[in-house]
Amino acid sequence: MSTRKLQRYNLFIETGIEAQGHRGEGVTVNISPTGVCLCCLGPYGAKAPITLTFYFQDKRAGVLYEKVSGVVQWEQKFGRLFMVGAQFNTPLNVDDHFLLLSHIELTKEGAKG
Repeated sequence: MSTRKLQRYNLFIETGIEAQGHRGEGVTVNISPTGVCLCCLGPYGAKAPITLTFYFQDKRAGVLYEKVSGVVQWEQKFGRLFMVGAQFNTPLNVDDHFLLLSHIELTKEGAKG
C-alpha cells in the first residue's frame, strides 16, 4: 500500500545536484510538488541536505533554471547508476518554481490524451 499523497509525474529534466560538499549532475525522472526522483552517477547520502538546480532550455532566453532545497529520503543502486529520492523542504510554489510547475501541468495535460 502506497503512502504517497500526491501524484508524481514522469518528465526528464537535467538537474544539478549539490550535497555534503559534492556536486554532480543527474536527470529528474519524476516529480511532484513535494519531491523528486533522480537518476545520477553516485549516491549523496540518505538524510543529507540537498540542493537541486533544474535546467530548462528557452529559445529566446537561453538556459533558465530554478533551485529547490530538500533532503535525501532514499537511495537505490540501479545498475551502474543510482536512483535518489528527495523531499523538498517546502512544496513548490508558483512564485519561485513557475517553470517546474508549468512542466508538471503540461505533463498532466499530455496524460489526459
